[in-house]
Amino acid sequence: MDLIRLLVVLAVAAAACTGWRLFRYPGGWAYAFSRSHAADRADLDQARHRAGELDRASKKERKEARRQLERERQRHHQRLRAIEQRIDRLREPPRGTAVTSFGGLTLHAHSVTVDGREIPLAGLKFRVEHTKHHHALHVTQPGGRVRVQRYPRADHDEDAVRRFAVLLEDAAADENAFRLRCDAQLAEAAEELARAQGDTRAQDEARARITEIEQRQARDTRRHTAQKELDAARDRWHDLTGRRPR
Repeated sequence: MDLIRLLVVLAVAAAACTGWRLFRYPGGWAYAFSRSHAADRADLDQARHRAGELDRASKKERKEARRQLERERQRHHQRLRAIEQRIDRLREPPRGTAVTSFGGLTLHAHSVTVDGREIPLAGLKFRVEHTKHHHALHVTQPGGRVRVQRYPRADHDEDAVRRFAVLLEDAAADENAFRLRCDAQLAEAAEELARAQGDTRAQDEARARITEIEQRQARDTRRHTAQKELDAARDRWHDLTGRRPR
């Protein structure tokens, strides 16, 4: 069985090889295989090789130049995207990890959450008020909106509430200073983005390289000469066999 399979494979391979050779050297068996036409086949092969070699080299050079332009475009896009993401983080810093919680209020690095509602920490003011049954922590936002977090006296010590309020005030002061630094960094990042958007030198150089290659190749007579020689070789083959090869 293995021998039969081997013979079948060999037969298929031989048929494929024969078909390829008849296609490459059209006109009949003798022209494709006979030694008497070896010089004619060599003449056609040489012209094909020369034209193909120059054509492949030209296409490779143009392709690499276009790839370089695409790489420069991607680098430029990535540079812009990195600056834009930095600007987004400076404008709206993520709330960060939780620092501490007290009752229904949780302090994060850049915000507080009151009963699940997130409030940016910058600009917040805190005030503690004591009633008969509760300690009330007033959280005032920059726009004047107030949220009140109440702590039953039975469950929370007055000093603990006050210490938590002081912690919140210190965190807000730190956040205010942080936001001032962010504003300065934001201005710098915006300027950097504007410069980066206008900095297309690498892309311009890559485009100029493509233009230079195309113009140089257009002036190069070697490909034109090689193609004429190939056409002449095809004509000679056609005159010999009556069939014109590709």
